[in-house]
Amino acid sequence: MDHIHLNIDRDIALLCFDREGSSANIFDEKVLLELDKALHIVEENHSLNGLVIHSAKPTIFIAGADIKTLSSSPEAEIHNLINLGQSVFDRLETLKIPTVAAIHGACVGGGYELALACDWRVGSDEKCTQIGLPEVQLGLLPAWGGSTRLPNLIGLPKALDSILSGKLYKAKAAHRRGMLDEIVPNVKLIEFAEKMVSKGKREHPLFLQFHNPLSVKVIKAKAAKSLHAKTRGLYPAPLKALEVITDGIHANHLGSLHHELEGFMTLIALPETRELLRLFFLSERQKKLPIARLSKQHIDKVAVIGAGVMGAGIAYWSASRGRTVTLKDVNHAAIAKGMGSIEKLTKGAVKRHVMTATEGRDLMDRISTTTDDIGLHHKQLVIEAAIEKLDIKKVIFSKLAELTNPECILATNTSALPITELAEATPHPERVIGLHFFNPVPRMKLVEVVKTPHTSEAVLADAVKFVQSIGKLPVVVNDSPGFLVNRILMPYLVLAGEFFTEGMNPLELDNKILDFGMPMGPYRLLDEVGLDVAIHVASTLAESFPDRMRVPKVLKQLVELGHFGRKTGKGFYQYKPSSTEWTINPDARALQENRIKSAQRPEEKLIFQMSDEAQRCLEEGVAQSADEIDFAMVMGTGYAPFRGGPMQYKKNKHLHIDHPVAANT
Repeated sequence: MDHIHLNIDRDIALLCFDREGSSANIFDEKVLLELDKALHIVEENHSLNGLVIHSAKPTIFIAGADIKTLSSSPEAEIHNLINLGQSVFDRLETLKIPTVAAIHGACVGGGYELALACDWRVGSDEKCTQIGLPEVQLGLLPAWGGSTRLPNLIGLPKALDSILSGKLYKAKAAHRRGMLDEIVPNVKLIEFAEKMVSKGKREHPLFLQFHNPLSVKVIKAKAAKSLHAKTRGLYPAPLKALEVITDGIHANHLGSLHHELEGFMTLIALPETRELLRLFFLSERQKKLPIARLSKQHIDKVAVIGAGVMGAGIAYWSASRGRTVTLKDVNHAAIAKGMGSIEKLTKGAVKRHVMTATEGRDLMDRISTTTDDIGLHHKQLVIEAAIEKLDIKKVIFSKLAELTNPECILATNTSALPITELAEATPHPERVIGLHFFNPVPRMKLVEVVKTPHTSEAVLADAVKFVQSIGKLPVVVNDSPGFLVNRILMPYLVLAGEFFTEGMNPLELDNKILDFGMPMGPYRLLDEVGLDVAIHVASTLAESFPDRMRVPKVLKQLVELGHFGRKTGKGFYQYKPSSTEWTINPDARALQENRIKSAQRPEEKLIFQMSDEAQRCLEEGVAQSADEIDFAMVMGTGYAPFRGGPMQYKKNKHLHIDHPVAANT
């Protein structure tokens, strides 16, 4: 067998997954057939007392099904693959000997469904061990028994929470939820798993007695209400998964698996699923950009200039990924405020079990601070995140060129200012590049890597590799006003501002944009970004594109009134302190020139404003492909993922392909 190795020399069989020619174990038809053959051998060997399943890969147990097969095969082949997986996992579950999954590394999707078919699950305590069923994030549902077995293992409420969210859990969190039975050091994993065989076959799950029709009905109604509140019914996969799981509770085993199969086949045919799968592949591509292979250094010594919100966020994230960071600002008060933000982020991560208390202390120890112009000579990368004023940044970069070694990369986190001008303020412009992180840094995965005409290939390669190495997703763009994401987003926000002046009810339009699938409407977004920041970006773009870019009058008027958005408590909306509630700001309402909406279907005009600007960016070569533009907008703005991005949405509209969301909810 090519991908599975079976050792039956002793009374406990060891079945090892080791996919040939790959760093990951995944399931396709060939692997499933090999597994079926191995299980048949185990069945026929009556001298065996148990079976332990493990992986030879250093950081992956099994990463699930082959997504390429699911995205490109005819429906009949996918149907057969799901049937085959259900059959093979049933064979594993019904073995007469105890079975143990010895899990080290990622055990997700079909990998965890395999583990669920075992009697017992033991995981390593390493960081790389993650457990979960993330299928809904791809527009699908667990269909190799996961939707059937997990509720019986940990109870319906916890199972729904895990499956409908698509969350991945570290070993300790999975153990607390009952998804793992034990956790041990990796060096003792196989030995411990072999001892677990002595526990025998697992008894019938106790949770079944609590799954009476009334409790299931109540749990389903509560989950459905929560889903609609979070997704507005726009994502078919969690809704279909909820239906499949709850219907399967009172069906027999084969009946429940049939529900899984039918639900999966319904979802795989939907346009929403096609777009989510496309974005998955784009994300994987950005993790492996070829340019990064040209990098000849591992960057682990970083300096961040500016301890404000963005600088502190970048310093925190870099340190959380093992980098030693020097945080520099002009005075101790700014440094203290920045370090306070970092400490708050660290404590929050520890509280959420993202890291341990020890890891949090180590993170803080990796950050040093300074107000002096010393200590930068040995840095490999300096990221400037200071005030958004071009003249000041030119002075900073000119000085950084003197303070750093000739090999150090000089990067700026500016959101819109021309990086080429910053580069030309230094004696070696080839070492200057843009690294535009998005706020909030810990949550936003996208980083625009902005190259100028002077940027060397070596610097670009090192910058891309650095972004990938700290767990962010890079998109390489050419230096242009607003770069890519802000360039596309700003005309949308400008038009929304003009609609407001003409009398648009901000709540009404924001809700229409939420119904489209955006995470928030334009007026909430402007308030969250800050109206002063929006004016800065809009002004920069208006200078370069005066024919179609401008600063909405209402933004200037609100800023003059001292209303900067959420940070001052008032913008288009007014916000209650320590509350998630907001109402229309009467001061903003008073600035409207009339109360009659002049635009028909304003939400459609706003959405196509982004698509039109995205097309211009493609034609001008700001980005290299429509795919990169779509990916950047989804990751950088939350553009409705199931619609594919502004380029894909316009293409689908042109082809008269819309997402029949209502029909699937």
